[in-house]
Amino acid sequence: MQSVWSSIAKFASVAVFFALFSGCSESEPRDELVMFCAAGMKAPVSRIAEQYEKEKGVTIQLQFAGSGTLLSNLQIAPGDIYLAADSSYMDEASKRDLITETFAVAEMKAGLGVPDGNPKQLKSLSDIGKADVRVAIGNPEAASIGRFTKKIMTQHGAWEGFEPTALFPTVNELANAIKLNTVDAVILWDAIAHQYPEIDFVALPEFDAEIKDVAIAVTKSAKQADLAREFCLYLSASDKGGVIFEEEGYTISSNKQNGQSE
Repeated sequence: MQSVWSSIAKFASVAVFFALFSGCSESEPRDELVMFCAAGMKAPVSRIAEQYEKEKGVTIQLQFAGSGTLLSNLQIAPGDIYLAADSSYMDEASKRDLITETFAVAEMKAGLGVPDGNPKQLKSLSDIGKADVRVAIGNPEAASIGRFTKKIMTQHGAWEGFEPTALFPTVNELANAIKLNTVDAVILWDAIAHQYPEIDFVALPEFDAEIKDVAIAVTKSAKQADLAREFCLYLSASDKGGVIFEEEGYTISSNKQNGQSE
């Protein structure tokens, strides 16, 4: 009987050992980065994050919102990476000591987004002020496209007295408003319009005069700053993330010096 209990004890010890060993293996923390990303970059960044996880085994937890909203969140919530649709937000983040190293990613232009075929034949900035035209813009307090819209319209004397039909917190919601035919026109980025077959993009000289830069940065609160920097380099590299950005309709930044990935 004693030999039986001895065998059982040995078996139990082995079982416990393997259980503990397996448990340690399964509970080993995976590398994970939290990225605050401008909503307009959702299409390319989601693809890049998925590709990076497959190649490097690092999970990118994506949080999308307007660039302004994310900047506010960054002051109170932990995050490793910040990507804004407008470099002016990076300047602000730098002044607030929220980011460290910054990398140029892509360029965009703003203009009119109208339903396929441009049924109301909207061709100029003055056209959106017509009484029979329903126009939506981004919220200047939340979205980079909204802030830029207000800036350009103010410069050209078109902001005062302008009453949009609706304000949206992200550029994606502007595009969906055209897709759902709830408005006649929106002001959005050319790259976003490229992603929607239901939208025609009408370039406007007032907006063409100023190209906006998409940039990414490592945050001051990053828990794994080196790992965050590696992902920033990957996303901004012309032969990695840059390929996907171009496929999604973005123009690679002419000021970018990130070159090829390693």
